[in-house]
Amino acid sequence: MKVLEYSENTKIPELKRYAALGVFDGVHRGHQKLIKSTVDKAKIEKGISIVITFEPHPDKVIVPENNIFLLTSLKEKINLIENLQVDTLLIIKFTKEISRMSPEDFVSNILVHSLKITEVFVGFNYKFGFQGRGDAESLRNYGKIYNFKTNIIPPEIIDQTIVSSTKIKEYVSQGEIEKATKFLGHHLRLSGKVVPGKGRGRGLLHFPTANIEVPAEKIVPANGVYLVELTLEDKKYYGLMNIGIRPTFQEQSRTIEIHILEFNQNIYDKKLNIEILEKIRGEKCFGHPDLLKKQIEEDISLARKIISKKDNLTSKLANWLTS
Repeated sequence: MKVLEYSENTKIPELKRYAALGVFDGVHRGHQKLIKSTVDKAKIEKGISIVITFEPHPDKVIVPENNIFLLTSLKEKINLIENLQVDTLLIIKFTKEISRMSPEDFVSNILVHSLKITEVFVGFNYKFGFQGRGDAESLRNYGKIYNFKTNIIPPEIIDQTIVSSTKIKEYVSQGEIEKATKFLGHHLRLSGKVVPGKGRGRGLLHFPTANIEVPAEKIVPANGVYLVELTLEDKKYYGLMNIGIRPTFQEQSRTIEIHILEFNQNIYDKKLNIEILEKIRGEKCFGHPDLLKKQIEEDISLARKIISKKDNLTSKLANWLTS
């Protein structure tokens, strides 16, 4: 997949161009359906599939006073979209000037004259242009004027609920990781650098942890303990991630720390890419560090049982696929 930053001189192969439009925060199952429709049509017509998105998130420019939390960083979004066999990801830098562009100017200047789009694919609730005055139906009407086709993709519904980034953020904030994963169609990801902590994990508790610093705009699950799979220097490990204020030690600052199973190395300043697999428990306050230590031992024991079951299932599936 080619990743390009949009300009008036953006070079795209001279083929029929099929474009998915959206912010795509989370690249959830609704987004995946939309993008897959775009990719499939481009393959049938021997054209090129393009995903057009914006960076930064438009809300960060339109309402900068609000705290905008994101499901995916730009790099995470790129990786997830690449997995969908897209030919080109086109990133439009979202500025105040772009935010003031009328719906018709966006269509005529960018989609038609600059990109020469053959067909566009958007979600049922798509909004664009100044103050979100353009929607999916108006885009369809512009297509009739400017000679391109608009495909409006209906919502993805799970458990009688429309899949949306807003709903997924609600689940994440409540620590309902299994529901968030179901709606995302993949595990929630966090990425961050390992920074120094207070050393209690290695010293007092005898369970060394890596403290992670993640971008302020990244959404973080509710306080608790989570089973994670992480990548460090191209190697994968399992771990237990604790998010919270460490009430046992009467602290107030929220931290993210990971005990990596079968691992005991100094990794300060290294970057960890984390996938959150499952919630183990909520945050608890213990009357004595020994009680916390005992709880950690129980958490690790439970984690190992989950990992064993997961790995056995993966192995059986692999054997079935190759038999």
